[in-house]
Amino acid sequence: MVGAVDIGATKTCVTVIAQPLTGWDPTRPVRRFPTPRDPADLVEAIAAALASLTHGEALAALGVAAPGPLDPSTGVILSSANLGWRDVPLGALLRARTGTEAVLEDDANAGALGEAVFGAGAGADPVVYLTISTGIGAGIVTHGSVVGGAHRAAGEIGHLTVDRDGPRCGCGRRGHVEAYAGGAGLTRRAQATWPGRWLDDGSRAPRTPGVVLELARRGNPRAAILVDEATEALARAFAAVAAVVDPELIVVGGSIGLTQPSLIRAAVRRARRLPIREVGTAFKVVRGALGDAAPLAGAAVLAARVVALVGAGMEPPAL
Repeated sequence: MVGAVDIGATKTCVTVIAQPLTGWDPTRPVRRFPTPRDPADLVEAIAAALASLTHGEALAALGVAAPGPLDPSTGVILSSANLGWRDVPLGALLRARTGTEAVLEDDANAGALGEAVFGAGAGADPVVYLTISTGIGAGIVTHGSVVGGAHRAAGEIGHLTVDRDGPRCGCGRRGHVEAYAGGAGLTRRAQATWPGRWLDDGSRAPRTPGVVLELARRGNPRAAILVDEATEALARAFAAVAAVVDPELIVVGGSIGLTQPSLIRAAVRRARRLPIREVGTAFKVVRGALGDAAPLAGAAVLAARVVALVGAGMEPPAL
């Protein structure tokens, strides 16, 4: 068996899968728990979840989808604004605790791999997976492999600058796509727009993206401004991905991407008017087929590839 882990800003998911890996079963047992902010606590929680799933059987490898930027060759999370981590040797910590070879990949890259192998992107090339959740990122897969870039920062579309005088992003800089349209960014903007606990009509002030979007649909003018700016930021992200990568398919995932289709449709409509006509009319956007399990499925693919490398007498790509 191999293990798969998806570390999110709010929750972590863990599962184990028998080899050979031939598909993704959405009914497989998955352990979910709130993500601890202390790396040591997270490693203990992952180990406990794996133990409850394996019943003592050894794992051949462990694939981990984690917030980046990170270095898969060393298993180190270099920086994670949404978790507050810097230079965390998560791969080494997991290996020491579980005794299992682990390979780490950026969560957007893992989601891209999952959707490209088992999901909506199967058979397409290149595939871009755009995840819109607490943060925003993109993963690029071509010929079955993740495009990491020279500094493992390919796909950091959430940190594309929309307005350098705009709201502060979780990374510390201003005006990034994520600051406008990511879950954490929208929450910060809602708190700044409605600093009090109550609206004029006596209802609670919005503190989640879903409530902000619902208020906008009901005609609240201040919520409409926030949503319009989020839509414009996402449109810039879609247009940039389409112009730079020219993907056959853009697959949308993440909690906001999967639950707010009207926001995605509006952003795509705007995006088609931004690049040259040949790009704007050509790119195709679809909803992820694996739902929020895409990064977990990608982590399983990574683990299976580690097993294949070790079986062939080669060194695994991490640790």
